[in-house]
Amino acid sequence: MTPFIFIVESSLPLSARIVLAATALSTSSISTALVGWSGASYVVDLRRLSPAENGGIEGIEMTTLTLTLKRLVTRVYDADFLVDTKRPFAKWELAQSVLLPPSKEDALMAVKGGAPGEEETIAESFNATGEIVGRWIVKWENDGAGTCRGVGKVVRYFNVHEELL
Repeated sequence: MTPFIFIVESSLPLSARIVLAATALSTSSISTALVGWSGASYVVDLRRLSPAENGGIEGIEMTTLTLTLKRLVTRVYDADFLVDTKRPFAKWELAQSVLLPPSKEDALMAVKGGAPGEEETIAESFNATGEIVGRWIVKWENDGAGTCRGVGKVVRYFNVHEELL
């Protein structure tokens, strides 16, 4: 639409045409950005990773799409790191921090924790060619506590439709 504002003859001065063109471009850009932000978390394919193929822990592999409809596959190696989120247009997120119970209460969960200072990859995001584009890493502290951080462009939020569950 913007080129037509300059081509079509009109009694509008050039400055008014420039303002109209800028308004049209900015409105289009903002709406595209909002669609990209809200749609980036939608999971189009969900696959459970069995303990046999995932190092003894049940995991999940989720496929999302970018704004240009390129596939991003995120493998969450431990499903316990997926928590409910308050973010709009998403159901789950990768946990920002984790606190495992003491080994006296739940020995299976306590084994998941690492030694203090140890880092462990919790999730990885892959592009369409299979290259790693981002990781979600937990750094273990004392008493089963862990703080997570992202490296690269990891997909952190997921909106999973009930049909996929």
